[in-house]
Amino acid sequence: MIKKEENKPTESKESESEDGQDENKPKFISQSEILGILFSRETLYHVLALFIILAIFGVLSWTKHTLASEFIIIFGYGVSMGYFLTANLNRFDGVRNLSRSESPTSLIMPSLTSLLFSSIIFFGVNHSNYGENITRLLSFGLIFVFIIWQFAQAWWMRVPFKEFALRRMSNYPDKGSNKIGFYLNIFSPIMWTAIGLLLFYALSLYLVEFSENFNHLFIIFWLFLMAMMASASFYLLKKMSGNFWYDPKVASFSAFFAIGYWGFLSYHAAVFLYSFFNEPSFVFDLFFMIITIILVIYSLSVQTLRTEARRAHLKDSNHYIGKATGLMGRHNVIFYAISFTVAYGASNFFLANSDTSLIGGFQGVSRVSHLIVIASGIIVLLIVNYNLLTGRGLISEGFVESMRNPKDN
Repeated sequence: MIKKEENKPTESKESESEDGQDENKPKFISQSEILGILFSRETLYHVLALFIILAIFGVLSWTKHTLASEFIIIFGYGVSMGYFLTANLNRFDGVRNLSRSESPTSLIMPSLTSLLFSSIIFFGVNHSNYGENITRLLSFGLIFVFIIWQFAQAWWMRVPFKEFALRRMSNYPDKGSNKIGFYLNIFSPIMWTAIGLLLFYALSLYLVEFSENFNHLFIIFWLFLMAMMASASFYLLKKMSGNFWYDPKVASFSAFFAIGYWGFLSYHAAVFLYSFFNEPSFVFDLFFMIITIILVIYSLSVQTLRTEARRAHLKDSNHYIGKATGLMGRHNVIFYAISFTVAYGASNFFLANSDTSLIGGFQGVSRVSHLIVIASGIIVLLIVNYNLLTGRGLISEGFVESMRNPKDN
């Protein structure tokens, strides 16, 4: 009996590596597993509820009615806060089992919490003495959410392109020299500039109001805008990377990330320029908002689920983060994502419906939002490459410092 007890800890240690990692637990979760968790039948009704709510906000915004703004404020905040509370309450098994079932009853908890918060906000905005001030405060809150979301959108949208770049990077050797990063960081904005011109030309054939504006001046502005963005990012990226840019791993990652991410940046640059000549298409912006929301939900889930997998892989020791539990996990990440995206949709449709003194109508909303995404997107492009360089131990300077002086191998 004594011998058996002494052997038990020895057997458990065999499943752990010398650095304290549990080899029996996977440290990586595949994309198929992430999509399976994200679009499982347990979350289906919540995803459908999200798009129904956004569709209602969209119809209300299209009416341009004064009551539409009040409705969006009440239920935008209410549903967002309701799902946020549901996400936090999912740490309790009873709430988790109720809100993650394969039947419509899974909507009971977020519906009740959303109605509770919406009722509180309704009485607040309709208060005889303070209603006007509360409405103004909540309106500024949606403007703040709208601005913050543009930075967050640029950051979250990096994930699918980063995933693609990391997979391609694994096919390149660890040593040697490769200039693919140098060339594709030049070629990518040029390619997307040409694609943008072709799309503008196609629009001019089918939209009479735009055909009058699609002239030499418009083309010059488009070329200048893309050239300015490309030059700034290329110069700073070259300063940051120095000769390390020719490292095969770094070069391949930077190259393939640029191909995808410049498509995202060029879209926002195109709509930004288009909004100066024509009223932006509400349908196109709504369609892209839906795509953005799907990608944000996916990106947030990727980070959460893979962090959770790495924690489970680590030894249960104070030396590692494996003992800590994150705020988000596979059981509640969808509720956090819905909470954030409802707030974004409410802010977008609220500003599109309201003639605010700060931004204006839908055209003003489009200009400001896309300008913020362009600026923050260039910063994100630099940060992603900076994280790879520091992660591989090639540079140790701070982010801003790394772009001041050239580096040598």
